[in-house]
Amino acid sequence: MWKRTLALVGALMITTSCTGDLLDGGDGSGGDFAVSVSGGTQPTYSWSAGPAFEVSLVRTADQTVVVWRVSDVVNRDIRSPVRQGVVPQGATETAASERVLTAGVTYRVSIRLADGSSAFQEFRP
Repeated sequence: MWKRTLALVGALMITTSCTGDLLDGGDGSGGDFAVSVSGGTQPTYSWSAGPAFEVSLVRTADQTVVVWRVSDVVNRDIRSPVRQGVVPQGATETAASERVLTAGVTYRVSIRLADGSSAFQEFRP
């Protein structure tokens, strides 16, 4: 049991010491389709599953507070890719406390598609 615990702690240390990476596997990604995130503090979010009606971002430390969100509830036609802090044509910005992200902080971007499917990706700029 202690060997498994040490292996888990070691893996966690490696994962949390990396910056600028996607946090894949475990709770780092999931949903009905894949979401890609480019590097930097104004990354681009990409997906190929179809038009979205919402793109939202939270800090994983407090997932109850949306720090940036755009939505298009009328046309449901937000097209990939979407750049952090830039409102796509036809969309409305409904949360804007972090148009530019903080390096080293872990975020979760969530994409909700017009057909009701959704996916998320955690990352650290």
